[in-house]
Amino acid sequence: MSIIDLIVKICKFFPGISNGIVHHGLVLVYLYHLFASSAILNTNFNEAQGVEWAANAALSPVHYLCNGKEISWDGASKKFTIKQRYQYLTGKRVYSPFALTFFTPSLVVGGTLKAIALLSPEVRIRHQALQKQLKSTKVISENGHYSALGMEITDWKQGEKLLSQGYQRRPGDENVLQADKEALKEIARIFHKHEIPFWVDCGTLIGTYRYGGVIPWDNDLDLSILMPDFQNAKNALNELDPKKCVAQDWSGRDRAKTYIRVYVKESHNHIDIYTHSIDAENKTIKYFIAHLDSPFMADKWKKRELLQASPIPFETVFPLKLGLFDGIEVPVPHDVATFLTIKYGPNLNPAKIYSEETGHYEKDLTHPYWQTPLAH
Repeated sequence: MSIIDLIVKICKFFPGISNGIVHHGLVLVYLYHLFASSAILNTNFNEAQGVEWAANAALSPVHYLCNGKEISWDGASKKFTIKQRYQYLTGKRVYSPFALTFFTPSLVVGGTLKAIALLSPEVRIRHQALQKQLKSTKVISENGHYSALGMEITDWKQGEKLLSQGYQRRPGDENVLQADKEALKEIARIFHKHEIPFWVDCGTLIGTYRYGGVIPWDNDLDLSILMPDFQNAKNALNELDPKKCVAQDWSGRDRAKTYIRVYVKESHNHIDIYTHSIDAENKTIKYFIAHLDSPFMADKWKKRELLQASPIPFETVFPLKLGLFDGIEVPVPHDVATFLTIKYGPNLNPAKIYSEETGHYEKDLTHPYWQTPLAH
């Protein structure tokens, strides 16, 4: 058993403690991604010379641990090309301990040299131009491409309305994840404005289907987009109020442009934005698991994710319908029941039913959910 799987077992037996660790840990993870997205400290320009080159050399351990980026100028597209500075498929057992050992001196020496390098107008202008590109809100629509492949892309706000199954929730439970739902509302507005196809997914879609809102015991919100729209979505989300939310690239290091998370500052939660790859020949889409090869993910988590990664026909998803999520207009797949059945199996009933008599949600132990990995 790996240390990661052991942690999962501990969390299962002590949910209160584990929830607290996760809640506060997400703040640290947010700060890590904030640092990792720095256009100054975590980048290495190919054309760097002199002090800037020395700074990047000194920052190598930092860049290795924080997924540093290699930056080059593409004259044809008139923009910077951004890729990983290092590959992580091999050599991690050698390079990771080295990078950890020298992280602090690397940051101090490299950071100081980078600050000196930025005294040069040329270096400063180059970094400012990169920062401007990273903050861009420009969207280049992929909808023509999707339509050519056979997807029926329409305005989901004008689509057919989904009627929820009408399952009851305990009074007041509709207010769960309130700050996250406000962020969801803003994300939906931005994506609709830029005509980026997306839909609520996973537990958020299940909640929309069953209750017309959040699952009472859910702890986050989930959306999905098509993989070609990753950069469009990332750019569009730069319109979010940075005082409230920040969109971060959580893609796997060997699976670039596959996963976005929006950090909600008030709740310290994340809204997941998953990507789906497109199989043009078979006219299906498929959930792309960004961290399938990560050693930091438990085996049971990987098994659960793989169960949800079956191909889904275009016509099951498109044209998108209009759903209501506790009063928020959201897009849902065209055939929600079939979509959820493909991902979760034929039993779409709740695993816990609200009892007016007890005021609690009573487990239906015959429900197949309780046999799935990481069920709780």
